[in-house]
Amino acid sequence: MNKTSRSNEKPKDIRKEIYNRSLYLYYIFLAIGLIIVGRMLYIQYSAEGYALREEGKGYKSFGIRNTPAKRGNILSFDNRILATTIPLFHIHMDFAAEGLPDESFREGVDSLAICLSAFFKDKTPRDYRDSLIRWHAQGLRYKRITPRRVNYIELKEVSSFPILRRGRNRGGMLVDTLQQRVFPHGDLARRTIGRVNESGALYGIERSFNDQLKGIDGKTAVQKISGNFWMPIQDESNIDPIDGYDIVSTIDIDVQDVAETMLKQQLIKHDALWGTAILMEVNTGEIRAIANLAKNESDSITYIENYNYAIGSNMEPGSTFKLVSLMTLLDDAKANINEIIDTEDGTAYIGSAKVKVSDTKRGGYGKISLRRVFEVSSNIGFAKAVNKYYADSPEKFTDYLYKLGINKPFELQLEGEAEPVIRKPGDRFWNGTSLTMMSFGYALMLSPIHTLALYNAIANDGKYMKPLFVTEIREKGTTIQNFEPEVITEQICSPSTLRFLKESLEGVVNDGTAAVLRNKYYKVAGKTGTAQVAKGSQGYIVNGGRYYLASIVGYFPADNPKYSCIVAIETFHPEGSNKVYYGGSLSGPVFRAIADKVYSQSPQWEKNISRPKNSNVSTITLSENTKKNPLIKGGSGNHISEALHTLSVKTGRNINNQEFVTIDSSLFVHPVTLQDTTIPDVRGMALRDALIILEQKGIHVFFQGKGSITEQFPAPYSPFVKGDTVRLLLK
Repeated sequence: MNKTSRSNEKPKDIRKEIYNRSLYLYYIFLAIGLIIVGRMLYIQYSAEGYALREEGKGYKSFGIRNTPAKRGNILSFDNRILATTIPLFHIHMDFAAEGLPDESFREGVDSLAICLSAFFKDKTPRDYRDSLIRWHAQGLRYKRITPRRVNYIELKEVSSFPILRRGRNRGGMLVDTLQQRVFPHGDLARRTIGRVNESGALYGIERSFNDQLKGIDGKTAVQKISGNFWMPIQDESNIDPIDGYDIVSTIDIDVQDVAETMLKQQLIKHDALWGTAILMEVNTGEIRAIANLAKNESDSITYIENYNYAIGSNMEPGSTFKLVSLMTLLDDAKANINEIIDTEDGTAYIGSAKVKVSDTKRGGYGKISLRRVFEVSSNIGFAKAVNKYYADSPEKFTDYLYKLGINKPFELQLEGEAEPVIRKPGDRFWNGTSLTMMSFGYALMLSPIHTLALYNAIANDGKYMKPLFVTEIREKGTTIQNFEPEVITEQICSPSTLRFLKESLEGVVNDGTAAVLRNKYYKVAGKTGTAQVAKGSQGYIVNGGRYYLASIVGYFPADNPKYSCIVAIETFHPEGSNKVYYGGSLSGPVFRAIADKVYSQSPQWEKNISRPKNSNVSTITLSENTKKNPLIKGGSGNHISEALHTLSVKTGRNINNQEFVTIDSSLFVHPVTLQDTTIPDVRGMALRDALIILEQKGIHVFFQGKGSITEQFPAPYSPFVKGDTVRLLLK
């Protein structure tokens, strides 16, 4: 029966079952398709879809980014770095890197935390460990793990830490490079060197030569990863950056240091508003030092370099312009340098407008020669002399000034140059007082660098040079462009006039207002100037007080000029003030310090000591009964040995092989070693030798006085670090 019942069952229709199932699946996929199409239509035409499309337009998974080029260096005239760019690095970590399995991370995280804590010293190892574990759990792809930027040497050390040493894929280490501009000498020559920021160059050489310094940026392909971070990738479109060129300036950083230090001391001492100092090489016009310091408006105590007064300040120069007036009188009007001028009793009314003109000396100078008028800087003398020859034709006076070219800007390599203002008859502001006022440096405008260039022309035998700040552009040490000295005028005046001008400038130092520059080591020629400064519509009197510009300008050594220099300082004097404001006493010490520094590092200027002819003294001998030994300066062992041998002076020790020595009153020799870690004893030495010793050890020097070094602070054999300053007193 069972067999019969089983045989009566109908077999299943397999094909129909397959069909039904397929139809079921078809309806499912059809429904899904309709949903997708519906969603597509919704996204296409709804407001939400419009917003999504707008958002998608800004999404890119790949892109191209600029790779900044390394900015070129700015160098001093002797190739020391004034400004350079160094790479700094931020270190990130990809905690989801494919080659960094969880097990490897857990094995190394403790060691990595200890290394990071010991290196940066900002958090404990536990704090670092907790942070690393948390970031790993979150799967962060581009998380910065260093608290600050690191340099290349530090980068190499951090790269050796556990986990990170495995590299980018297996250790997750990612490095972000940044370029930072650094200035090894701090703020020295700040306005001349210039500064740059993220938006580009700001001022100085950095701005004027920005196109050459900045180089050409490269291109790097990048890919967006989770966390909205971009990672650089290898791609054929990548282009390496081309580094910028190096710029060689004319600045001598050692002289620049002295110029700024002495200028700042003088400004602080006399509570001045601002000051500038420029040193120019006579034959080339190259600027060896240019200092600009002004009182900080925020605290009125410190002085900062916030403006280039040397080239940008246009002011009435005062008595320093009398050199041009004297040149005009001698060269154009053919006046006699020895003709007598009555300066009266110190006050006179001169010219068609009867301008009241006064001299500083009470009672006046009386009747003196034109040469003496220049030496004592008599306003009355110059006003009378210029009116004598040009009152009827003042245009001849101004025509000569225009012929000199002093009315034109130099078009310097630095931006910000002030254009000279030299008025002439017919101009809007010309009147009956103009000729008289111009004769002694008023009613016209010159910047300090224009005044200096005129004096430099006299030192340069009449050749008027354009000031030069940059001499070369280099690419990886190879010169690709030279900037040669540029002559503005080959002969600024006749040779005979030039001779009288040189004699007169030397007379100002030897027997005139610039006596502060007189010394026994080298000759200086120069001129002082003290001018009242007008403040716009307020005139020369402001709140009962007056502003003064104290300046001094000249060149040295006068018998064979190598350098010219100008120092200008502005001060404010309330009514009744007894502050110093004359050019010689206020600006003179800064000029003298700069000149002394240049002289100290120019041994070729020193004259050899020779035995007088027909001298009966052949040797100097020391008997046993000699109670006082000769005083012997310390310095170069070879030089001292040669001098002592010539004079037959014997010491208790051979000094031929000693580089530097000092010799005490008992003629005992003390070697000075440059390798010592303490400050050497330079007492008894000449300044030049002391500078060589101290500066080779990286010690800055400030000195006062002249002669031999008698005291030094800190004391000899004190410990020091490179960059410390030693103060020397000379007598």
